[in-house]
Amino acid sequence: MMDNIIKIKPMYQPLVQMPYCCAACVLQWILHRRGYWVDQEIIAKELKIKIPKKHQKSFSVKLPLCKTAKDAGPTLGPLKDVKIINNIFKKYKIYLTAKAYPISKIKNPKKIVIENLNVGNDLIAIFHWKGLKKKKWNWAHRTVVAEFNTKNNIVTLGDPGYDTPKYWKISLNKLIIAMNKKYDGWERGFYIIKSR
Repeated sequence: MMDNIIKIKPMYQPLVQMPYCCAACVLQWILHRRGYWVDQEIIAKELKIKIPKKHQKSFSVKLPLCKTAKDAGPTLGPLKDVKIINNIFKKYKIYLTAKAYPISKIKNPKKIVIENLNVGNDLIAIFHWKGLKKKKWNWAHRTVVAEFNTKNNIVTLGDPGYDTPKYWKISLNKLIIAMNKKYDGWERGFYIIKSR
């Protein structure tokens, strides 16, 4: 029965995101798993994550401000900050590389998940909560793919959120639906991070 389960090895150490910093925190999960450490606030600053003014007191670094919570998060939008991520890796002498995969360009998502987990690559899944029928949550989110069941196509996601379980399961099909651009005009998908 366990032969159907593919897991990232070693497993992620759950870390909790600071306000509006899921993008920074999932990178921190990946770096920590691979033996690197960069502070979440530093990653957030590099990614130019915007925050509402009332949250500035939560940070020891100065981040760009936004007028509404809807505008918070990475400045460039989903799948647009891959160059910044690669620059972070170079700047901090981290021997990794990131590549963005918009969901519309992936012919076989199951194959991508299986192949990357099998070789120990990290997958960041970027989706919109509206696609998961979370009506009160009108924003996007980033998680890591920790595990995949090849028999029933269930993905286990590692979640940096402070109000979500650290690990939760969802069908790959539902996750793919939540990557659609119909929720706010931004197409989402996966980042694949591997050694260089």
